[in-house]
Amino acid sequence: MTRVRTTTNELAFPFSLRPMVKDDIDQVSTIERESFPTLWPPTSYRKEITNKIAEYIVCVCDHEYLTVTKQSNGWRRWLRKKGTLVTVKKRLVAGFLGVWYMGGEAHIVTVAVKGEFRRRGIGELLLIGSLELATARDAQVLTLEARESNNIAKALYAKYGFLEAGLRKRYYSDNHEDAVIMTTPDIKTSGFQQFISKKKKEFDLRYGTNSREYL
Repeated sequence: MTRVRTTTNELAFPFSLRPMVKDDIDQVSTIERESFPTLWPPTSYRKEITNKIAEYIVCVCDHEYLTVTKQSNGWRRWLRKKGTLVTVKKRLVAGFLGVWYMGGEAHIVTVAVKGEFRRRGIGELLLIGSLELATARDAQVLTLEARESNNIAKALYAKYGFLEAGLRKRYYSDNHEDAVIMTTPDIKTSGFQQFISKKKKEFDLRYGTNSREYL
């Protein structure tokens, strides 16, 4: 599986991207409930992170941690019987994004940012990550749906070359709002890659230097 890692200038922009792992699921599920309170059933991320046609990435705070107390999973049987509690520090998850790959197309199925971290460039960083993943998977286009009323999100997607391609009527179950289908041009062309490279440089100038590599 292609993986993307983003390292950041820790003084300018203390966030980084990495693949979602099992230890992230509790935090990701909390962000999902906060962002999509009417979503039912909730996403089974334990299945999704093993889905061969999908990739999920998280944006983590490089200097903030979540302290969790849980029952030990130590190998000693007597420890498990006693239910020993251990304290674990986990990197704080600020947002996440999921992409599915089908028929030469990459489709963003979900993206969300934790409330207190919104409007800090994290959604944009996740979008950059999704474009890098789609490129590495040799997808021809990257697509998504956005609420028709969500002008902020649509403006961000348009900034990265997404064009409105149609509507899905009454797509959202909570209020039956239409979804705008948005898609990039062919991301494999040199013109689009140059366009995205320019956008990445603009992001770096605003938030701090970022370098990305595939693992």
